[in-house]
Amino acid sequence: MTAVGRAIVEAVLLGAVGGLISVRVLLRRLPFFTLAMTHATFPGVVLAAIAGVNLYLGSGVFGVLVVLGVLALSRRPEQGTATAIGIVLSAGFALGVILLSARDGFAKDLTAYTVGQILTVGTGDLVAVSVVGVIVVVLVTTAGRRLTFRAFDPDGHAAAGYSPAGIDLALLLAVEAVIIVAVPAVGAILAVAVLVAPAAIARLWARDIPMMTAVAVATGAGCGLAGVLVSARYDVAAGGSVTVVTGGLFAVSLAATAARNAVGRHVGSRLARVARSGTGGERRFRET
Repeated sequence: MTAVGRAIVEAVLLGAVGGLISVRVLLRRLPFFTLAMTHATFPGVVLAAIAGVNLYLGSGVFGVLVVLGVLALSRRPEQGTATAIGIVLSAGFALGVILLSARDGFAKDLTAYTVGQILTVGTGDLVAVSVVGVIVVVLVTTAGRRLTFRAFDPDGHAAAGYSPAGIDLALLLAVEAVIIVAVPAVGAILAVAVLVAPAAIARLWARDIPMMTAVAVATGAGCGLAGVLVSARYDVAAGGSVTVVTGGLFAVSLAATAARNAVGRHVGSRLARVARSGTGGERRFRET
C-alpha cells in the first residue's frame, strides 16, 4: 500500500472513530475537557520520544495519569471541573514545551506530533486506530444507555445505584485513547477537531441520538478523506487540511440549518395567517 493509501485509510478510520466518540463528548458537554486532554497529552509524546519508548505506550501511560488527575481535582469540593481542566490544559502543554526546549535539535522531530503528519503513518498506526475503534464501539454499544442516562440525568443515574466515577472513567479513557492514536495523523493540538466537530455538525441535522451518531461517523470519515486528498493535491499539512475541511462543513451546515429554520418559520406563519383568514371567512359566511 502506498503512503497516500495508508493515509486515506488512517483518516477514514480515525474520522469514523472520532465521530462515534464525539457524540458522547458533546452530550456530556466535554469539548473544553477534550481540548485540555489534547494539550495535556503532548508532554507524554515528548517523554516517550526522549525515553525512546513506543509513542502509544508513553502517551497512554501519561494520558491515564492526566485523566485520573482531572477526575480527582474535579471532585474536590473547593475545585470546579472547569478550574481543574484549565489547570491541566495550561500546565500540561507548558510541560511539553519545557521538555521540548530542553533537548537541542529535538524540536524539528516532534513538530509532526503537534500538527500531525499523516502521510508518514505506517501499518502499526493503522492497527492502533483499529484497536481503539473496536474499544470505542464496544463501549458505546454495551454502555450506551448508561452514558445517555448519565448525560441527561446525572442525579437519576446516581439514584439508580450506578457509579458515576466508573462510567466517567470509562468515557474519559476512551477519549484519551482516541487522542493518542490521532497524534500521528492530525497532531496533539488539532485532535480536538476529530473529537468534537463531527458531533457538532451532526447535531444540526439529526433529530435523535442514533441518527446523530450515524451522521457524525459519516461526517468524520468524509472529512478525513477530503482532508487527505486536499493535503496530497496541494502539498499542505494534512492535520490542518482535515481541520479546515471540518470547520468549513460546520460553517456550511450552520448557515444551511439557519436558512432552513428561517424558511420553516416563514412558511409556518403564512400558513397560520391563511388558516386564521379562512376561519374568519367561514364565520362570516355562517353569520349571513
